[in-house]
Amino acid sequence: MNIKEIMEDNIEDYSSVISDDVAENMERMYFRGLACHDDDDNIQSAIIWELRSVEKDTDTEARIECVYAENPDSLGTLLEEYHNQATDEDVVRTFFELTSLDDKVGSALGGCGFDVSSVESRDVIIPVSELRTLPLMKKRPPDYVKSIADLDLKSYHQGIMKILFKDDVSAMEDLSYIPKTWFEQDVSCYVTTDDKVNGFLLVHEFPSGILMPVLYNATGPDFLKDLAYMMIYSIAWAAKKHPDAKVLVRRRNKNVAAMVGKLFPGKKGFPAMAGKREE
Repeated sequence: MNIKEIMEDNIEDYSSVISDDVAENMERMYFRGLACHDDDDNIQSAIIWELRSVEKDTDTEARIECVYAENPDSLGTLLEEYHNQATDEDVVRTFFELTSLDDKVGSALGGCGFDVSSVESRDVIIPVSELRTLPLMKKRPPDYVKSIADLDLKSYHQGIMKILFKDDVSAMEDLSYIPKTWFEQDVSCYVTTDDKVNGFLLVHEFPSGILMPVLYNATGPDFLKDLAYMMIYSIAWAAKKHPDAKVLVRRRNKNVAAMVGKLFPGKKGFPAMAGKREE
């Protein structure tokens, strides 16, 4: 068995086992990958993970975003090398939540030290067609809510840095390093107060066409109204440009979960397999 590092330069070599939605992340700062090949260079297993809390005063963690295993037995070899790399980067624990694992791979991960269990995914999928029927869509957002396509780079970065001083505002560890163009320019929007950017709703469009809100935060004096107006604006643009699209919402904390529960009572995530181990 041979272990190879997966990087932005060679990610296309793994297109048969890693989806485009995951592969695009290899250009980002905190994403890493490893693959196990047999002696004929056939891919036996692969993992992609993201480092978390690297720049915070908390334990560094890793979130596995993708696991492929043609040969589950090869995962042991692969995860030994993963552990070595994770230790070098001061990772304290590793976790995952995946909807596409079969029982054999889950058992193999359990045999590699992960506490594995069946869960409801934090991710919920909501069609744009369903979003546009929300009662709040009867309202019209004010003129100070605009698409980020209209925002110059200096003001964009100033707004991002201002918001990042707040705790737990983004699901993206590397938001300050992501180019503005990574976000859907019309569906993503911002608000201003006294000509200063005071809030964003940033949405990424995956290669598959799925839309995912990444940052949803406002800091102005009327931030609750601003949040509602940005949601209305973003949904309206999504309905205009991507009427058949689906939106992935990650219930990453209690506030997001409560919002989803209020707007979409009974909405459930897909069955998933979750695991965690100390490194």
